[in-house]
Amino acid sequence: MKIVCFGDSLTTRKEGYPKPMLTLMLSEKVKGHLYINAGVAGNNTVEARTRIKEDVVSKHPDVVTILFGSNDCAEHKKVPLHLFKENLEAFVRKIGHKKVILITPPPVDESKQTSRTNKDLSQYAHIVQEVAAEQRSTCIDFFQFVYDQPDYEKLLVGKSDDGLHFGEKLYDQLTDLIAAELKKRERIAETPIWKKIIDKL
Repeated sequence: MKIVCFGDSLTTRKEGYPKPMLTLMLSEKVKGHLYINAGVAGNNTVEARTRIKEDVVSKHPDVVTILFGSNDCAEHKKVPLHLFKENLEAFVRKIGHKKVILITPPPVDESKQTSRTNKDLSQYAHIVQEVAAEQRSTCIDFFQFVYDQPDYEKLLVGKSDDGLHFGEKLYDQLTDLIAAELKKRERIAETPIWKKIIDKL
């Protein structure tokens, strides 16, 4: 499979490694596939719409992870909820709903963040889930997964320690969630065509 990871700095961040941690860890956990990192730091969904054709669609991917929202809800990059939803819907339509894995944006450590709140982020996370349900795409609720963990703020400590950009431990957890979905798709792809036909009868 060819897998494109589409997003902002949380997708492209290296955290001291030679390559972006997200695709680096995925390539180790689910081997034998081509991983393309299409993250651009600072992007919100409005900016991402201008590059989706070149950075994602033109690659002819089999799977695309989409992780946006952290910048869309930021005071200095704010994208209204209705437009955020429209942008996500446009992404899914261009890529194809079966290929998409939508990921909700993670919470922040509010003691270190001045431009983002978890109340706002939860609203953007809800929109991601809504789009996934309406478009019949897969959704990983990363926001709730992180928020439910005791002392989750400790997971949000990365090289910059800004309460937003997390480090290796949380990337390990995020890539576990994505890897589980990729392995599920591997199993489906390997299922003999005769069995698929029987299962539909």
